[in-house]
Amino acid sequence: MPEVSLCHMDDAPAFAAVCERLREEHPELVFGRVELVGGESELAADHGGTRVFWLYRGEGEAFLPDGYRTKEGDGHRLPDMYAAEPIDPAFAAVLAVLRAKADVLRTEARPVIDAILSRQSGAGYVGDYANDLWKLEHIERPWSGDDAVERALEALWVHCAGAGHSRKRGASFEPIMEGDQLAVGPGETLRVRGAFACLTIEKPAAGVHRVPSVMRLRYLRDSSGGCNFDFDPFRRLPLTWRMDRPGERGDGANFVNSHVVNIAKETSPSHFHPPAATGGGKPQHEFYLVLDPLAYGLSTHGRRAQLYTWPDLRRLDRMSAHDLRPGDFVHIPPGTGHRGIDVFVNVITVPGFKPHNEYYLDADLRDRGRGVPFNEGLTGIKNYGSLDELLRERDAR
Repeated sequence: MPEVSLCHMDDAPAFAAVCERLREEHPELVFGRVELVGGESELAADHGGTRVFWLYRGEGEAFLPDGYRTKEGDGHRLPDMYAAEPIDPAFAAVLAVLRAKADVLRTEARPVIDAILSRQSGAGYVGDYANDLWKLEHIERPWSGDDAVERALEALWVHCAGAGHSRKRGASFEPIMEGDQLAVGPGETLRVRGAFACLTIEKPAAGVHRVPSVMRLRYLRDSSGGCNFDFDPFRRLPLTWRMDRPGERGDGANFVNSHVVNIAKETSPSHFHPPAATGGGKPQHEFYLVLDPLAYGLSTHGRRAQLYTWPDLRRLDRMSAHDLRPGDFVHIPPGTGHRGIDVFVNVITVPGFKPHNEYYLDADLRDRGRGVPFNEGLTGIKNYGSLDELLRERDAR
């Protein structure tokens, strides 16, 4: 049965033991840890690939050169040294169609398209709407009965990679802190200084480098969904799922995804990711890198941060509760039921947050759990198929 692995990032022997187990399951990846204790250094890949760094403690600065391009800025505004790049005319035409004909969109699609349109300001467009496309992918098609609108919606995938950049004027160090994400590609380095510690994942054979160099949470928009669908969530996505076309399946463009979310007990679903991934490709492994909510002024209200897990999906009455603290690192294998409880966490997935690749357990826990906790408010979430059917399919493989 798939069991979770848990350690504290600062416990070197325990973290090394978890990395050794992960090496067996992910031979294509290298998990590690980097700590700076002051002064200036250069971050680089150790194996010639793409390496991502997630700060879990401390703060510092990263040097960003003149002309640096970023897709940040749809949360807090970027500093005045940044200017939004002019919007591509073809993309502007797509947005104009959607704005003019918003009334013929499927009702469920309207909030998604409103979020995409809201990033346009005059002749510029700021921020990354890839996560909105992920949400649109979860809405039944057709998204509109109007052919022109449907074509415009499909064109959003074409323009996503190139839209939303801002460019920096002048070179300087800029602040980074706990929760932020850094990355370097093959042959690249990133100058940093300060005192901070990071979890790192490198893919030596990363192929096309599509991971941003710096993603700072304060400049990213909150986006409801997943484990926090409340109207005012803290849920920010430094590295989200990317598809090149609607309906695309497989492992996506990036080898890893990340979102930072404040998971409240009231909005947290019990769920698992199937061992045989929906849409093919690799099964989804999930990692919790626990952060300090006080770093972002979030109140815990005296609540206890925990992770509930169900290792045996045939015995939902057998639940484990794991206490969590800032700096903890947890590996949740595919096929393990889990639910975050009142925890502020960077949720990292390998290879990524695959569309339709989750099964919600709260109704099954209510019916079979024999008194274990479940979220009553989420028992009505629709699944594709039953738990018994999914388990029979898994056992037949």
